[in-house]
Amino acid sequence: MLHSDRSKALPSSVSSSGADSESGAGNRQPTPPYALQDMVRTCNEAGVHATACTAAFIAKNRQDILTESAAFMESLADIWHLHGLDDVEVWTEILRRIEVGELFHRLNQPPHRKRREGRIPRPWRISTSKLP
Repeated sequence: MLHSDRSKALPSSVSSSGADSESGAGNRQPTPPYALQDMVRTCNEAGVHATACTAAFIAKNRQDILTESAAFMESLADIWHLHGLDDVEVWTEILRRIEVGELFHRLNQPPHRKRREGRIPRPWRISTSKLP
């Protein structure tokens, strides 16, 4: 299930700023820097690639998993760009979450201490493994 429609560039309505062009807009929501149909198309494309990646995983088709995963990541990058997000910001947040998860994992390991009164003291336990 390969989808080779990645040759399409981002629409020309994409801008690098998410701010409203009018100053003093009051309580109005800022106008997004993209057209609604651009976002719908991009999100649909991401969904198609995510679904194809899942189907390739179920079918144990390694090459399609690689291809569709890369296409899905490109679709995510398109969504980030439509919202004016920098790739570095997103990857920094992902790295931060991984590091916090690894810290929680290390804190949850039993301490390397001697037995006290015949038993090992219970380490600090975290009740979930979900990332923040």
